[in-house]
Amino acid sequence: MSRIIEKDELKKERYKLNSVTEYKFGKSTYIVKTYFDLDCEESLEDVVQRLITKEVEKAMSA
Repeated sequence: MSRIIEKDELKKERYKLNSVTEYKFGKSTYIVKTYFDLDCEESLEDVVQRLITKEVEKAMSA
């Protein structure tokens, strides 16, 4: 499951920087860094499937 990771935690060897993306909204710029948790047992496919299932369930209950 995704979560916000504290800056000190990212220095641990279990996290690997994946990408840095810059988003601009009006006069604001946001820099988003994505990290992989090397100890995670959930694959990217598992995460995407879980998110899709959650969204479908949410849409069907509305």
